[in-house]
Amino acid sequence: MQNLPQEIVTDILSRLPVKSLLRFRCVSKPWRSLIDSKDFVKLHLHQSTKTNSNRFLLFEDTLLDIFAVDLDSFERLDLGDPPLNDYGMANSCNGLVLAVSDRPVLWNPSTRKLKELPPTPLESPGDVKVYVNELYGFGYDSKSDDYKVVRVTEVGDGQDGEYLYSETKIYSLKSNSWKRVEDYPHILPSGKRVWGVYLNDALHTVVKHCHHCESIMAFDLGTAEHHELPRPDLTGENIGVASVEVMGGYLTVLVPRKMNRSEIWVMKEYGVKESWTKLLCFAPPMPEPYMNLTPLAYLKKGDEVLLNYDGRCLLAYSLRKRAVRIVDVPGLVPQFYDVAFFGTSFYAEVCVGSLVSLDSPSEDDGSEKQSIQSQEKANKDNNNRDDFLSVGFKLVL
Repeated sequence: MQNLPQEIVTDILSRLPVKSLLRFRCVSKPWRSLIDSKDFVKLHLHQSTKTNSNRFLLFEDTLLDIFAVDLDSFERLDLGDPPLNDYGMANSCNGLVLAVSDRPVLWNPSTRKLKELPPTPLESPGDVKVYVNELYGFGYDSKSDDYKVVRVTEVGDGQDGEYLYSETKIYSLKSNSWKRVEDYPHILPSGKRVWGVYLNDALHTVVKHCHHCESIMAFDLGTAEHHELPRPDLTGENIGVASVEVMGGYLTVLVPRKMNRSEIWVMKEYGVKESWTKLLCFAPPMPEPYMNLTPLAYLKKGDEVLLNYDGRCLLAYSLRKRAVRIVDVPGLVPQFYDVAFFGTSFYAEVCVGSLVSLDSPSEDDGSEKQSIQSQEKANKDNNNRDDFLSVGFKLVL
């Protein structure tokens, strides 16, 4: 094992969970330099995404208690003491979670690092009394290799509620600053935690128009421009797109029908209308009208779809058997058949364990340079490399 080439050692380490990698940083300086390097962080994230590994569900209940379970075994995970008192989770991207309160924060549950975003005032007219509706979105801009938070603020007259204007600002993790961009041209969706869900460098949301017509809009995080995506061809009465989600790396929409039925459609090829495919039609045996149904993830071999049923319980729908079962999660009491539901509900977000840093480049440059120098020194001397590998594995054993 100690004679393995560095490329193979790197490949092996990239397949391990974050918890193990954080321990292995103590093996030696070269291992720490490798694990902390940006290239390795991206490789580890790529491996987890490709193999659907290191995934977990992050829960928040109405009391703002936060906990996590493994997405395959549903066993409880140790998050320590989540530093998110009075914060509400929004959405996640590449292992980072956006949480919102008076000031939004970014949090990596795997490394337990937290970053509070700088304040940015609302640029409202002087003495105008207003009410404010505010939603956030969070994603990754691959063109600039930057994580970005989008804040859309809707301002209205405080007396009669008349809409006045909206303001859109983007936060860049790389520059640790906000900037204002072109205002959002639509009314914000109601009853949502986030303004848009992330996929392919863009945030996506459903926009309601008059006469019960909807559009799927995408906001490009690189260009700050809006564009419309095609909807699936829907027929029948009372058909419309209720929400847009992302599942398994594909854009997914929820379409409610009559008789409590809900359809879930998947866009197999991004931006191509003809690629919309109906994944399932689900009809829970409940007497009350349509409730919120959110597709979360494919389970294990991809033959089951995990669904959040209105914050009441988790359901697993078998694509092969066309049957549904309630998923037992430690800490959650299913409320599936409770018509007069007044208990504790929950919000669930699918996350991936990652080493993605919350440091801006100015904060990270010094350690990065030191990592590169240490790695170069290690590569010059194969004997030294073999020595630290040998000692390292003895420590693990």
